[in-house]
Amino acid sequence: MSPLFRIFALSNMKHDATYTIHFGASTLHISSKAECNDACIMRAPAQEKNLRANIIKKVESCKSVFLVSDNPEATFEALCREFKVVRAAGGVVTNDRGELLMIRLRNRWDLPKGHIEEGEDSRSAAIREVEEETKIKAEALDNEPLATTWHAYNIYGPWELKSTDWWRMRTSEESTPQPQNEEGITEVRWMNGEARAEALNDTYETIKEVVRALDAKNN
Repeated sequence: MSPLFRIFALSNMKHDATYTIHFGASTLHISSKAECNDACIMRAPAQEKNLRANIIKKVESCKSVFLVSDNPEATFEALCREFKVVRAAGGVVTNDRGELLMIRLRNRWDLPKGHIEEGEDSRSAAIREVEEETKIKAEALDNEPLATTWHAYNIYGPWELKSTDWWRMRTSEESTPQPQNEEGITEVRWMNGEARAEALNDTYETIKEVVRALDAKNN
């Protein structure tokens, strides 16, 4: 298994694992069985070719797609090989009051993140991106990512696949966060309670997954 795929699959080595990739408002699950009655179901071909074209066609018409495979790990890797894969890292930052740091990007709430630069490790990239995008210095709390999400996007033309490592972070800074306007970030806010709940209703499924992982870790 290549290092790229190992990032995602460390905790998913069993053949019955489910791999999830978000395509805009649609979600692809690669699994040994379909777990949702109202999902579109596809069977992975024995010769795993042209998966990309078939998957894109299906997710453009179905909100939830299950790709059923005898070996989900192998099918996931085969699909990834048909995409340009971009590696990124981000920070899930809380302060001493338990508030979550969120950014406003492309008219939706998000978490600070960005591409991993050549020669840079995921943890360092996440710390750097948080400071660049919010002017907040934060410390990573763990030696492994809190979560790794996968999503596909086509805002620059052809569909690309992004793998993002999310790192749990803490800061005691009292300074006001500032948005990196040149990156299209219009606002940075500390969120808690009702404000955080409202923001999560106006964000991406990947971000919801990450915040659920944070809450589970903290509880």
